[in-house]
Amino acid sequence: MHDLVHDLACSVAGNECAIVQVKNSMSIPNISHRLLFECGYNICVLTDPKPSRRVNHLRTLLVLGSQYFSIPRNAWVQFMFLRVLDLNWVNVTTEMLVSISRLKHLRYLELSIFEIRALPESICTLHHLQTLKLSGCYKLEELPRDMSKMTSLRHLDISEYDKLTHTPANMGELKFLQTLPIFIVGKDSGCGIRELQGLNLGGELTIRNLENVMCVANAQEANLKHKPNLRKLHFSWGRDIDLQLEGNVEQTLEGLQPHPNLKRLTVEEYMGVRFPHWMCSSLLPNLIEVSVINCRRCEQLPLVSRSPFIKVLVIQGMYALKSIDNHFSGGDDVTEGFQSLKELSLIDMPNLEWSVFNGREVLLPHLDKLTVSGCPKLTMLPCLPSLKKLKLTDGYEMLLDSVANLTSLSSLEVEGFKELRSLPDGLFENHTHLLSLEIKECPKLESVSRELGNLAALRSLIIYGCHELALLPEELQNLTSLRRLSIDRCNGLTSLRLQGLSSLRSLFIQWCESLTSLIGGLQHLTASQSLKINICPELAYLPEGMQHLTSLRRLRIRSCQKLTCFPEGLRHVTTLEDLSIGGMTPPEWIGNLSSLRRLEFIGSDKLTCLPSGLQLLTNLQQLQIWDWPCLTALPEWIGNLSSLRYLEISYCRKLECLPSGLQLLSLKIRCCPQLEKRCEKEKGEDWHYISHIPYICIQKDCRHHFSLKTYLCFIINLRISTGKLFTNNMFGNFIKYYIIKTLFTS
Repeated sequence: MHDLVHDLACSVAGNECAIVQVKNSMSIPNISHRLLFECGYNICVLTDPKPSRRVNHLRTLLVLGSQYFSIPRNAWVQFMFLRVLDLNWVNVTTEMLVSISRLKHLRYLELSIFEIRALPESICTLHHLQTLKLSGCYKLEELPRDMSKMTSLRHLDISEYDKLTHTPANMGELKFLQTLPIFIVGKDSGCGIRELQGLNLGGELTIRNLENVMCVANAQEANLKHKPNLRKLHFSWGRDIDLQLEGNVEQTLEGLQPHPNLKRLTVEEYMGVRFPHWMCSSLLPNLIEVSVINCRRCEQLPLVSRSPFIKVLVIQGMYALKSIDNHFSGGDDVTEGFQSLKELSLIDMPNLEWSVFNGREVLLPHLDKLTVSGCPKLTMLPCLPSLKKLKLTDGYEMLLDSVANLTSLSSLEVEGFKELRSLPDGLFENHTHLLSLEIKECPKLESVSRELGNLAALRSLIIYGCHELALLPEELQNLTSLRRLSIDRCNGLTSLRLQGLSSLRSLFIQWCESLTSLIGGLQHLTASQSLKINICPELAYLPEGMQHLTSLRRLRIRSCQKLTCFPEGLRHVTTLEDLSIGGMTPPEWIGNLSSLRRLEFIGSDKLTCLPSGLQLLTNLQQLQIWDWPCLTALPEWIGNLSSLRYLEISYCRKLECLPSGLQLLSLKIRCCPQLEKRCEKEKGEDWHYISHIPYICIQKDCRHHFSLKTYLCFIINLRISTGKLFTNNMFGNFIKYYIIKTLFTS
């Protein structure tokens, strides 16, 4: 919205509504009907509103952008006349939900409940509520049992989450319900599919556990054929094949015929041998997207996939499908099939072949995006004159040979080619329009062709998990348009040339255990805004020229054990806003980095105090200190950093006290046993220094956890000593466990 239009709207609204930008605790302003809090990422604590006419007249309360917004429990009673309450991205607690349940006049309620597994039954007392929208509910497993009593409910939005175990009974009694994204068919009374019969549903609907529908008559009771407002349907069965076969699964799907207005259809875990007759273009003329997932016994695609109007087609896990020649193209009438198809995905079909074209080359004239994954018998690609995006996963080198002819490509992703040692000759010879190239999980790849230098338009290059790759070609310097370069988990890579990359904005290097040098200096990277180097234990020095990085905003250097000194040229990079360093001694001139807003120190074994130059960082907003075992105290001048709002201290076991004068919004203390005692709520000697801080998180002594530095060193040493690599799943699970259990528990 233009500022002039915004000012005009505020002027016309007068005292009817207000937009308040919140920085800390505050009281309600003097407005009549609508109030919007813009919290950004700040902690917002609304002070107790006193009973007043202005609060009683408030009808709309919106809170945007803060997970830490809170209202005292005894203050909710003053909002009894609210009609609209939007707490999206506020971490709503069970206690807050109980208080909200007392707002009997609510019509619209939007909530984020990150940690809650079940909504309280008290929500069902909101008899006038028309819209209930739940976002961020990643752990939600259960809705209230008595939701059928919310007779005014029109819209129940829970579309993003799949952990719900059942749908409340008697949902069919909600006669005004128009939005119900998920319905889980149960066996108990009031939980069957006939609950959908009288509901005038629209938008999208997923019906799960269809194995509990035992015959075609039961399926027809859902009355989907007479629901013209439904645009997206997802039919899903459980994975108990025996239970499906006990019922007549083919008749069940036959009875679920939707209205012709349907635009998107997904059939998942269907164990029938053939698809129903209604899955054809004549009965679904408006269908534009079809997904067939894990229908393992079907030997042919549904007729509707041949519709000339289909734009998106996903075929996954059809183990019995052996060919996509005549069946795929619609028999002899090829010209009528797939004329509009834009996106095609072929995933996890071990018996699929694509080798017969009946003399006709262009089956997919307008295809824009193609994904082929886990189809080992697909050895070639057809003529695809319009293809822009191609992703090939878990295939063989022969499949790559046909990529050279796809000269219209702008994005190419090659992943999981386990036996690939080198890219085919000519692969990059004619790809003048290629903008993005990703090569992932090719563990035996030893080299990349010099033809890489022909990709003059390339903007993004990502190489991940290519453990035998020792060197990138010198022609890398010809990529003058390259903006992003990411090299991750390439353990054989010994050096990397950087000259010529004058357009590079982001450089990311991680887990390259043999990398010893960056060749060519950094003076060429004048456009670089982000530089991240993590877990490169053999990298002993950074090249000169860092003072020329005049656009640099973010710098990360972590777990590079042989890098012990700050690069001297960094002192001249006054544009730096975000700095994270591990294992290096911070210099006194760090105060020259006047634009710094976020600073993170990790793992300094010998240092006992922070560098005094930090007190010159007047713009610093966030300070994190990790694993300083010899740090005993923070200097008093920390309290003089006027912009500092977020302070996090972890694994500083000898740290005994905090300075006074901290004007913070958030304080996090983890695994600092001395500090924990002094900061204990109401009892600790330093509690009076921090009691005014809105958000305080103190994690008790982590005696059963590694420090971050010890943990990473353990992983690196184990990998090197055994000569074996963790699989991605193993490593990911290690990291995920560590982060969840150690970093984000309180």
